[in-house]
Amino acid sequence: MRNYAEAWTAIALMKGEYVHWIDGACRFNPARIIECFPDNVPESNNLLRNLFVGRGFTVHQFSSLISRLEHELNITNSKLVIVDGPILMHLDSQIKDREARILLKRTMKILGDLAAEKQISIIVITAGKSYSKRHAGLLQIVDKYVSQRLTGRVQKIGRNQRMYLVHEPTGVSGYREGLGSQESLQHSFTRIFHQQLTAYRYGEMIDSLDEIS
Repeated sequence: MRNYAEAWTAIALMKGEYVHWIDGACRFNPARIIECFPDNVPESNNLLRNLFVGRGFTVHQFSSLISRLEHELNITNSKLVIVDGPILMHLDSQIKDREARILLKRTMKILGDLAAEKQISIIVITAGKSYSKRHAGLLQIVDKYVSQRLTGRVQKIGRNQRMYLVHEPTGVSGYREGLGSQESLQHSFTRIFHQQLTAYRYGEMIDSLDEIS
């Protein structure tokens, strides 16, 4: 599901807008953003100058990045914030369950307040399915703050695999065309817009994109 966020980031950058990407999973790759730009965009690398990436290697570093976000938004006036893997750092075995819940609630409240106050889109990338009791509890905390969700589930059909997408709360659903490693910006436009899945800008292997508003 991350490629959707990458495509939306590319769209914003091409419009000259600033984007903030907070990486809580240590998996951000700027090359994937560049691959989203059409081939006819000159010196597309320069568009990344408007992309601000923060990476936390511990839960406390991640929380600090979230706390500083309001100040940074006051400078950039960005309308798009991507928060990738906010739960991962909170699963650290060295962090007690109660502290992890408190820190994540604080993070989600800050993001929720910023989305409402500044009328911006904040996209949170999480796993759509829990794999432990602690993980399930943290996902529930995220659920309480999101207004919309785009969930992708990989389904095996014969010898092939297809991504089935569901948008909540509208219930709009459909299959993604393919599971390529990366799609172009034009491909993203054609598939996502025509399937009406990005009209709601204001979220086995299951991933989800959640929007806070």
